[in-house]
Amino acid sequence: MGILTGRSEGIKLLTYCDLAFIGTLTDYSKGMSTRSLPPIVHYTLEFDKYEQIRGIPIENEEPHFHYMQTGSGGQILDPNTHRLIPAPEPKRPKIDQLYLALLNDSRQIKQLVEITTDDIDLLRQLALQN
Repeated sequence: MGILTGRSEGIKLLTYCDLAFIGTLTDYSKGMSTRSLPPIVHYTLEFDKYEQIRGIPIENEEPHFHYMQTGSGGQILDPNTHRLIPAPEPKRPKIDQLYLALLNDSRQIKQLVEITTDDIDLLRQLALQN
């Protein structure tokens, strides 16, 4: 549960998603975090303009979406030493970054994928095919 990067990640996930849009993040606010290890961080993301490429029309009065991802503080198993080490710091949402957003419903983003403008046409075509 974190932000992914690249066209290939978007292509893989788009085939399993019923609702998706492409847009540039214009603002976000960090909300509460759970007390689990690693914690789950809640965000409210704002996309002033976005292009829906899959699913029934999203009807939000405001361009705000909820998103949550794993926070820092976890541990992973080092494949070389087979010992627990601190997990890398997860990517945080970035303002002015172009994203493919895959949604659970019209207000809850399930997954964000960082993309570039070069990826948009291919993702549009794939969304129409499936």
